[in-house]
Amino acid sequence: MNGTSKNLSEIKKISDEFANSEAEIIVCPPYTLLSAAKELAKNINIGAQNLHSESSGAFTGEISAEMLVDLGITHSIIGHSERRTEHNETNQIVAHKVKTSLEKNLQTIICIGESELEKQENKTLAVLRKQLFESIQGSMNLRNIIIAYEPIWAIGTGLTPEVNEISKAHASIRKNLIDLCGSEASDIPILYGGSVNGSNAFEIFNAPNVNGALVGGASLSFDKFAPIIRALEDINC
Repeated sequence: MNGTSKNLSEIKKISDEFANSEAEIIVCPPYTLLSAAKELAKNINIGAQNLHSESSGAFTGEISAEMLVDLGITHSIIGHSERRTEHNETNQIVAHKVKTSLEKNLQTIICIGESELEKQENKTLAVLRKQLFESIQGSMNLRNIIIAYEPIWAIGTGLTPEVNEISKAHASIRKNLIDLCGSEASDIPILYGGSVNGSNAFEIFNAPNVNGALVGGASLSFDKFAPIIRALEDINC
């Protein structure tokens, strides 16, 4: 819940600067800026931070996948940790939203991640497996699925797991995806999210099975977001 019309210039800077980038760049502003961002950002994808599980109905204040597609939106984020914790979204709710998003052919970024307590109790991999399996639940449109691993304890805190911890989590997610969806799941992008910045992005992107980042606070300004994009470009060169 950040950004007003004055911040659209930051999105345009990103679009202009990386017009020829081979990195896939997705910006997910608040609903109020989606239309304007879509008009300004000709070289990057615009996504939504959430959507409702139903296609239409008496759900005052909610936004459907069909409405997003009507605006030309290409991506959606489902099950972000803040939605799970602040709005009590269970794996089952997330799974319903994922199904709806995929049915409308949105590229669907599914978020999973452990709490600080779960990490301390060495439950990280078990939690990720459960969230992954229950949040997908038979949604097999693999071409449109993106997984984002976001350890809850690292979001907005400035703390990040050790690179070997990130690698271990991503390797486990990759194995679980293949167990769930078959060998085609080896091509599903897995993003890391949790205090990614220009200083640590290259090292994180260089870890096995890390295909990109779900960027939080650093995405709010061009000056902070651009170095992260460049780090990904450097890895892919």
